[in-house]
Amino acid sequence: MGAISFSYNVKPKVIDALKKDMSLPIVDFNIDKLKTYPGCDDWQYCVYAACKYKDQVVCIVGLIKYDDFNKECYVKVMDETCGPIMTNISKKVFNLLTPLKEKSFAQEWRDKVRKQLNIKEAA
Repeated sequence: MGAISFSYNVKPKVIDALKKDMSLPIVDFNIDKLKTYPGCDDWQYCVYAACKYKDQVVCIVGLIKYDDFNKECYVKVMDETCGPIMTNISKKVFNLLTPLKEKSFAQEWRDKVRKQLNIKEAA
């Protein structure tokens, strides 16, 4: 998994930064502001996006970091099959995801999210 970076004159919105490295249509999303260390002026976010992929809706997780001093934006995009450690997806966005068709790390990630959101798995 790689990451991209780009320079900006006008700081892009978090969702627009994600779109720089992802072309899937976004159905809905939520943004989680991440904690940074004391004295750090950089802003970091995690975007949870329910995205159309073929006949499914899957979760794409994007990490966005702004370096305001150097006017740089860093973007790392992964899908739920990578088993991301971030799980603060909103219930609204999570409920848009379609059932998984095959076994993958996505199932483990979804199980963690279900537990966190107190959602029972559909039978």
